[in-house]
Amino acid sequence: MPTKLNRIIIYILVAVAAALSVNLIVYSAKQCIVLRLPFAASLLIGWFLLFVIPQLFFVWYLYCRFQKRDIPKATTGLRVDVFITAFNEPMWMVKRAVNASMHITYPHRTYLLDDSHDSAYKGLAKNLGSAYLNRDGNKDYKAGNINSALERTSGDFIVVFDIDHAPRPEFLDRTLGFFNDPLVGFVQVMETFCNSKENLMAQASTQTAMEYFNISLVCKDHIGAGSMHGTNAVIRRKALDSIGGYQPGLAEDLETSLSLHGHGWKSAYVCEPLAPGFSPATFNAFCKQQLKWSRGVFETAWRSVVSGTFFRLTLSQQLAYSVRFSYYIVGLSVLLGMVLTFSCLTILEAGFYEGFLARLLPLAAATMVIRWFMLRAWATEPDAKMGIQLKGTSLVFSTWPVYMLSLVCTIARISIPFMSTPKDSGFEMNQWTILPQIFMIAAMIIGIIWKIVHWQESPAPFTLITALLIVAQQWILFVLVWQSLRKPISGADYDRTRKKGGGPACSN
Repeated sequence: MPTKLNRIIIYILVAVAAALSVNLIVYSAKQCIVLRLPFAASLLIGWFLLFVIPQLFFVWYLYCRFQKRDIPKATTGLRVDVFITAFNEPMWMVKRAVNASMHITYPHRTYLLDDSHDSAYKGLAKNLGSAYLNRDGNKDYKAGNINSALERTSGDFIVVFDIDHAPRPEFLDRTLGFFNDPLVGFVQVMETFCNSKENLMAQASTQTAMEYFNISLVCKDHIGAGSMHGTNAVIRRKALDSIGGYQPGLAEDLETSLSLHGHGWKSAYVCEPLAPGFSPATFNAFCKQQLKWSRGVFETAWRSVVSGTFFRLTLSQQLAYSVRFSYYIVGLSVLLGMVLTFSCLTILEAGFYEGFLARLLPLAAATMVIRWFMLRAWATEPDAKMGIQLKGTSLVFSTWPVYMLSLVCTIARISIPFMSTPKDSGFEMNQWTILPQIFMIAAMIIGIIWKIVHWQESPAPFTLITALLIVAQQWILFVLVWQSLRKPISGADYDRTRKKGGGPACSN
C-alpha cells in the first residue's frame, strides 16, 4: 500500500505542476487577447481542451488515487473457457500459448480459435489436448472470432489470450475471486513483455507501456474505470451477452469495456505479471500496431459520444476514458510544436512563443518528475521502478506521423483495415515510417543553424532550447536507421533466435 509520505509528496508535486499549468494557460489567454490573435487563440483552446487538460489534470487526478486491490480467493467449481485467438501466426508461438494455457491449474477448457484455417493448427491443438474451433470467413476479425466461439461453448467465464501471451499456472487463481461480486463483468490482468532484452526496439516498445500497466490502470481500477486490452482478460459470459457479445472494431477491447461499463458492469485489474507476451521488435511492427490502436481509439471515442454511451458513465469513468481517448493526440502536439518552433527560429517574431516556452518547459519538467516519482514509488515491474524510460519516450515522439495519419483518417472518415501486430523482427525500416520525421528533423536543424547565425538580430533562447530538445528527443530514430543499414537480418534467422525465448519469462 502507498505510504503516507509518498502520498504527501505526490500531492505537493501535483499542486506545483497545476500552478505551472494555470500560469501557462493564463499567459496564453492574455497574449492572444492583447495581440489580437483569434486563430492562435482557437488553436490553443482546442489543444488545451483536447490534449493538455486530459493528459495533465485528469492524469494527476488518477495519480492521487493510486491504490492496489487485494486479491480475493477464487471460488471453486466455476466453468471457465480459455480462448486463444490465432491468425497466421508462427507455429512455435501458437504451441507456446496453447501449452501454457493447458497448464493453468484451475479447472478449465482451452480452445484454439483459428481464423487462418490452417490444418497444422488443428493437428497441434489435438496433440496438446486443446479443443479447436474455426469458422467460415473472418467477419469482424478478432471480435467475430470470439463471438463465433461463444456460440459453441458454454463456460460461465471466458478468458481471452492473444497468441503471443503465455499464461502462468496461477492465472485463474489470481483472477476468478473478483467474480464473487456478481456485478463484476471483467477482470484485466497486467500486460508484461518478456522480450525486452531482444533488441533496442523491443526494449523501447516495452517501455511505452510500463507507466500505463504499472500505474495508470491501477488508478483507473480504483475509481471503477479499468479497461480490457485485447488479451489477459477474464470476462463473465452473462456480461458479454448483455451487450450482444464482443464489440467489433479496430479497438475491440476498448469498445467492449466501454459498453460493459455503460451497461453498469464493474471491472477489476490485477497488477501482476501473469501472462508475459512479446512486444513489437521492429519499428515497422510498432508503427502498424500504433496505427491500428490509435485509429481504433479515435473511432471508439467518436462513437461513444454519438451513441451516448460515454454519457452513461460515471464522472470518474468519463475522466479516465478521456485520458485514453486523448493520448494519441500526442502526434498532433509534436507536429504543432515542430512547426511553431521552426517558424519562430526562421521567420516569426518569437516574443509570444518565447514567453509561452518559458512557462511550458518548467511544466514539462514537473510532469516528468511526477511520472518518475509514481514509477519509483509504486511500480510493480523492476524495470519500471527505474522511473525513467528514455527509449520508450523517444519512440513515442518518433512515431508522431503514425498518430497524425490516424487522426486525419478519423476526421476524414477514411477506414483502416484490421491488422494483427507483425511478429517478425530484423532491422529493416519502410520509408513511409521514417521520411516525415527525417524531413522535419532536417528542417529543425536548418532552423537551429539559421537562428545561431542571426542570433544578434533576434535572440530566442527558449526557442533554441526547444528546437534542440525536439531533435534530441527523437534520437532512437537515428539509432534504428543506423541499425537497418548496418545489421540486416533475415526473418528466418530471427525466427530461429526468438524460438529460444527472450529470457526465462518467455520460456514454457
